[in-house]
Amino acid sequence: MARKQHRQREYIEFNDLTVDYNDGDIVIFDNVKNFQEIFPLNSTTNMIGLCTKGHLTMSVYGIDTRIKEDDILFCPPNIKIDNCKFSKDFECRVLCLSNRVVQGLLRDKMTIWNNAVFLNQTNIIPMSKGCKEVFALYHALICNKISSKHGSSREIVQAIIRALLIELCDILEESDGKGEEPRMLQSRQIFNQFLKILSNVEVKHQPATFYAAQLNISPKYLTMLCRQYSNKSASDWIIQYTLDDIRYYLTDLNYSVKEIAFKLGFSNISHFGAYVRKHLGLSPMKYRAQLYKKDKQL
Repeated sequence: MARKQHRQREYIEFNDLTVDYNDGDIVIFDNVKNFQEIFPLNSTTNMIGLCTKGHLTMSVYGIDTRIKEDDILFCPPNIKIDNCKFSKDFECRVLCLSNRVVQGLLRDKMTIWNNAVFLNQTNIIPMSKGCKEVFALYHALICNKISSKHGSSREIVQAIIRALLIELCDILEESDGKGEEPRMLQSRQIFNQFLKILSNVEVKHQPATFYAAQLNISPKYLTMLCRQYSNKSASDWIIQYTLDDIRYYLTDLNYSVKEIAFKLGFSNISHFGAYVRKHLGLSPMKYRAQLYKKDKQL
């Protein structure tokens, strides 16, 4: 899609590629050897890789990166990965998550996730022995539920993934900012504070000048920091968070489209409808219907 439209791709698709689990929002590769088929990769998903054996070297935007046994790799969407070289014994489990499901599962932890994952484009953290044991238990439980024919297995898998993501957020928060220079850390703290304000404010659909004023900085400096730490402008972040809220409330039938529009700060329902069509490609009612159609098919 053209960048200026900010159109958001919703569901994960891996055509002609065998996966161990795919519900449209969550894709699991239990053996990364299957995953090699799609490199070089410019993924639209959030990716988490857990290396269990061997090592992998790869290029992320031209920067050499290495993941080895007991490392956890975090990659945000739209990261180009190529020049991958796997050791013969390399084994890695990969979890792919749509922006929609990350927002849905981590609403109260999204600032931690965005700070750690987007700031570095890739974030590699070594696992402690305790973490390794805990994640092995999560893996066994997920595998058990994937193979289950129970009607609510999708909801159970998502609940387990939420618990896993919260564990990962605790690890990310603990490692966040270590080893940075004080000047760099100060600018990063401003960016972190922007994401925190954006996450907590009820009406996110506001101009960048509003958020810059909250931080006592100029809009130009705010956008510079956003570009520096995430390759996204302040406006891009505002749109992403606004769309996350729109998706969240459209899945709740207790709210009418009109109520959602005013709750999220749109002056009228026509403005809201035009915004949703511009960024999501459908009217609010059609987009809501699509969400429920997708859920019934899975």
